[in-house]
Amino acid sequence: MQKTSKSNDQGSGSRGKGSGTKRSWTQKVLLCFEGGLLIVSLFLTGSIRAEAAADSNQSEIPKDLQVIFEKVGESFEICPELMESMAWRESRFEPTVKSGNCYGLMQVNIKVHKDRIEKYGYTSEDMLDPEPNIIVAADYLKELFDTYGDDDPLILLYYSGAKSQIAKYKEYGFINSYVKDVLTRAADYERKHGK
Repeated sequence: MQKTSKSNDQGSGSRGKGSGTKRSWTQKVLLCFEGGLLIVSLFLTGSIRAEAAADSNQSEIPKDLQVIFEKVGESFEICPELMESMAWRESRFEPTVKSGNCYGLMQVNIKVHKDRIEKYGYTSEDMLDPEPNIIVAADYLKELFDTYGDDDPLILLYYSGAKSQIAKYKEYGFINSYVKDVLTRAADYERKHGK
């Protein structure tokens, strides 16, 4: 099996732009594991997909949120299905969820992102409103994509605060359950949306 370059093959269209054919999330996950970890890629296409299908009824995207994700995704050039999948994992689409300093759909850390929140004229409490929360999260995701390229697993590790696992990912292609779940669910959302 030919080894692929992460910089060339991962995420050629993850933010809705780029040259070449846009890959689905499932294909990107498989590319992460080419050249040595085929067993893991088979696991991803089987078991995790089965888990995602089992709770797909519970993970339906509310229509009002889907409209916001589409609009914000287009504005920030980020795949809306990626953000929808992250919101499901972070909050189960509950906009008023608080966990410590993390607020809302995308669990925006109000301490870490205080400047980012204020940049848009929002307050911490605005992070309990879906649209401002998604905008601030998208701004952070755009910064991560601009800094690290279209390497979706790496971006998700940074977003979720799993910085200690980045070396494992870079060296061995290891991704944690958060990344697996988000990428698998994003692929499911893309299929449901006909992409």
